[in-house]
Amino acid sequence: MKNLVFLLIMVSINALAQVSERGDSNVVVPKKLFIQDNVQRIIYDYTQSEDLGLIEMHAPAGWTEPIIKAQFEIRGIVSEGTLGLEFENGTKTMTKGQGFFIPKNTLVRIFNAGQDDLILVEVLRPAYKKELVQELSDFTQ
Repeated sequence: MKNLVFLLIMVSINALAQVSERGDSNVVVPKKLFIQDNVQRIIYDYTQSEDLGLIEMHAPAGWTEPIIKAQFEIRGIVSEGTLGLEFENGTKTMTKGQGFFIPKNTLVRIFNAGQDDLILVEVLRPAYKKELVQELSDFTQ
């Protein structure tokens, strides 16, 4: 019983971890995640529900994800740097101030296409869950 109570307290604390320490429920403090792909990138996760994800990603020059097929849509804005989106039929690049949209179930490789750090703000609908992403070795599926 003690373990169950401890677990419930810890889950409650983690759920509240993104609320400002001042108790201001309108302020969201992001979770900082370090993701190791071919090089390390940082995700600031502002997500508050399973319906909608909100993240800011910082990726160094040379960073790339594998080809993925996500069961959520990805919309975003490039804040700094150059974003590369590789699809089966070609590659698109976007720079600071440009937005992008990746429909769910689209095969795509997302990468830093520039020489400087890449910073993106992304909205995911629904929010990210590992089981919603399939990694692929090529575009032939």
